[in-house]
Amino acid sequence: MNLEEQSHLVARHQLDSVKHHPVGVGKAHSKIILMGEHAVVYDYPAIALPFNKASMEVVVTPSLTQHHSLASDYYHGRLDQAPEILKNIRHALNLTLESFKLKKNPLHISVQSTIPVGRGMGSSAAVVVAMVRAICDFYAVDLTPYQLQFIVNQAEVIAHESTSGIDTLMASSDLPVIYRKSQQARTFEFDLPAYLVVADSGQEGRTKQAVGHVRRLREANPQFVENTMDSIGNFVQQAYEAIQAGDINELGRLMTYNHYYLNQLEISNTLLDRIVNSAWLAGALGAKLTGGGLGGCVIALADSLISAKLIEEAMLEAGASKTWSMSLKRKG
Repeated sequence: MNLEEQSHLVARHQLDSVKHHPVGVGKAHSKIILMGEHAVVYDYPAIALPFNKASMEVVVTPSLTQHHSLASDYYHGRLDQAPEILKNIRHALNLTLESFKLKKNPLHISVQSTIPVGRGMGSSAAVVVAMVRAICDFYAVDLTPYQLQFIVNQAEVIAHESTSGIDTLMASSDLPVIYRKSQQARTFEFDLPAYLVVADSGQEGRTKQAVGHVRRLREANPQFVENTMDSIGNFVQQAYEAIQAGDINELGRLMTYNHYYLNQLEISNTLLDRIVNSAWLAGALGAKLTGGGLGGCVIALADSLISAKLIEEAMLEAGASKTWSMSLKRKG
């Protein structure tokens, strides 16, 4: 057998392997709330960014058993026997198969994630976005953004009882959004000569408890909370204008103000404040907690990559468990 015949044989074998052992791959990324936490609950605007430094990849292959199976850092085994916290994955899988009238042959779902769980970065939405994409890739089905968001939002309702849809939008979109509960989220261009530094405090955020605390505070002192929410809402609008103008110093200042008012709502804690202060002292243009609070992550704005690295070091020394830096320049 000559070399050309060997090449044809190898190519045919590879093609047959693909036919009998198809693989579907889907990816998604996390999200960061830049401005507007908690005020958004009361119908004020917020700004969210896609954060591709922490991401999710799902690989779908035929299951070697008679059941759908899942392999992840959290759980490994039959999907129908997975813990209740993973019911959104089961629901999304079934909804995807039913929506596209796909064969319900047992699938094996393998999850690889660099998104920390419970940090307000949208990990539950990201895994479902990646899985739905992987299933459609496995079956060679065209998936529209509307179909993706519909399926994932249904799964998010299962996971969180209610959803604004922002995590789904961020996990599947490459553009930032400004949004509020009573209006449709609006994407916009983001192009700043700056870097966003994100620090994981190592503590799981407690969004439900934080929202409940703010609600009780509002019942006890409605004028104080209303004034605070008004201020945060105004900061978000000013931050949007600063982004449009390319004014990173103004954006940093507003981020710092936002953190001060979140602190007044008592949803920061000692560790988050220490990490925020370390970023300021290391030269950040602004820094704040991000997400629900009482744990989770801190973000800071840096005017250069060198400054971002110095801020990362300071945050780690202050107690952060992990840091990332992301350029805010528009790609391309």
